[in-house]
Amino acid sequence: MLIAGLGWIGWQHLPREYNPFAPLHVADPLTPMTQFKLRRLRSDSAYCTTALQTAPLRTVPRPDAGSAACPLPDVVQVQAAVIPLSSSFLASCPLAVSYAMWESHVLQPLAQQYLGQSVRRVTHLGSYACRNVRGGTRQSEHASANAIDISAIALNDGRSISVEKNWKDDGTTGAFLRALHKRSCDIFTMALGPAYDAAHHNHFHFGMGGRFGLCR
Repeated sequence: MLIAGLGWIGWQHLPREYNPFAPLHVADPLTPMTQFKLRRLRSDSAYCTTALQTAPLRTVPRPDAGSAACPLPDVVQVQAAVIPLSSSFLASCPLAVSYAMWESHVLQPLAQQYLGQSVRRVTHLGSYACRNVRGGTRQSEHASANAIDISAIALNDGRSISVEKNWKDDGTTGAFLRALHKRSCDIFTMALGPAYDAAHHNHFHFGMGGRFGLCR
């Protein structure tokens, strides 16, 4: 009992981003504990709601969304993020929190590192779609608004970097996209791109479903 108490005191003095018992805060830097906290979003709705309150997103609840075949009991409409979006999108709480972390901890830093400038706009192909995985009988992550497909990134200098057109580029744009996909695996449980299959030739699929995760 004493050892357990001393262990708890030790945890209490860790910085929040390293403390597994502390809430997830979107502004916290990524640490080895981040994946643990992100996974907890999927199983603890109260924990996820608290984390969402720290996200710099403009959201509204959408209890009317979904359908009989694909109900959405607890989703929000992401109307705006730090980086302007091509359009708003429906998101489960875990997806909304993860997206906020992705744009601030992965997307913008990599754009600065590889391209020397900031991202001006993110273009996506949508999130919610009541359908099965292509060619299968299992429901897609999109059926629960638990994934978003990112197709292009616009930069401050006016350039647009397309997953479809620039993925295989030998220069910095291709290197940026490939690094973006790889680093996105630190945030999303499912991170699929052009290297996965032909269905993803023009976008990154970023999702929070799946028991074991997949990064390809």
